[in-house]
Amino acid sequence: MDKMAVTAIVVNYNSGPDLACCITQLLKDTDHLHRLVVCDNASADDSWQAAAQSDDPRVELIRSDLNLGLAAAVNVVLPEIATPYIAILNPDVVVGDTWLEPLVVKLQDDPAAAVACPLVMLAGSGRINSAGQHLHLTGLGFNRCQDETVEQVTQVLQQNHPVGLHGAAFLIRRESLISIGGWNETGFLYQEDVALSWDILLLGMNIELVPDSVVVHDYFLTMYPEKLFLLERNRWALVLSHLQFRWILLISPLLLVTELMTWGLAVLRGPSYMLAKWRGYLWVWKNRDAVISWKQAVFARPVYDLPNLRRSLGWSYPLKQIIGLGSERGVSKRIPPGGLRN
Repeated sequence: MDKMAVTAIVVNYNSGPDLACCITQLLKDTDHLHRLVVCDNASADDSWQAAAQSDDPRVELIRSDLNLGLAAAVNVVLPEIATPYIAILNPDVVVGDTWLEPLVVKLQDDPAAAVACPLVMLAGSGRINSAGQHLHLTGLGFNRCQDETVEQVTQVLQQNHPVGLHGAAFLIRRESLISIGGWNETGFLYQEDVALSWDILLLGMNIELVPDSVVVHDYFLTMYPEKLFLLERNRWALVLSHLQFRWILLISPLLLVTELMTWGLAVLRGPSYMLAKWRGYLWVWKNRDAVISWKQAVFARPVYDLPNLRRSLGWSYPLKQIIGLGSERGVSKRIPPGGLRN
């Protein structure tokens, strides 16, 4: 096996024509892309046909009878992967012609890096979706440099600043993902990239932004009740499963601030959001055994590098993103067709 070979995994769910565009662009790489696996999460549309009808031998299709979510779908493929690197992408991402080379080179040259992240641009705007994630001490994750132009943040992009991975597209070492037991599936959807970032950082490994690698994401910042429910339940599950009680106690004032902010958002958006916030607490309580099992798995690993995680966690809140969500009105246009679960 080529030491620079990559298996790409695209998890699909009712993505319409986006998947075909994603596959077409990914297959342009003939240097590193060894295999492209499309995991279809019981899509109700025929988007998965783009993989089924491909005549490229590198393309494989796996169909699930259930919507497994991102992490569980990746874990279905993980035991069968032999390449040293895994690229994980959303189907609404279109990669640049040379996007993969800089990421592979980064992981080849930097043994301390477990993940390499491209610069994620917003489709049709010339602005940034994410330059990695800003990881917050309370389990939140925010898009770094959201809505900025590359010219506005050139110096920021050139700095070797700690970042979290962004789930839209990233390259990860296969051995790193296996060493944490695969991608934890507790959260189902939303916050799973934050959770994976914490797991990688607790290994003592780094997550690096590689601005020379560029992808385009069909995205806009939005909120809807089911998303808030998933974000908040998964955030609390992450904090409770990854931090010792004394550390949770130490950051409790900041946890309180985050609670006030998220409750403020829920109140501004109305009763359905307030109910979603309450449902998050109830879910954590009802699924406390799963959270406890996750915690046991985290602390059973041979490495628990809390100082490395702490170096990558920030205290500040990107108020522009928070205000944008608070001022949004009406029904979000990004609610997945058919809902989030089957």
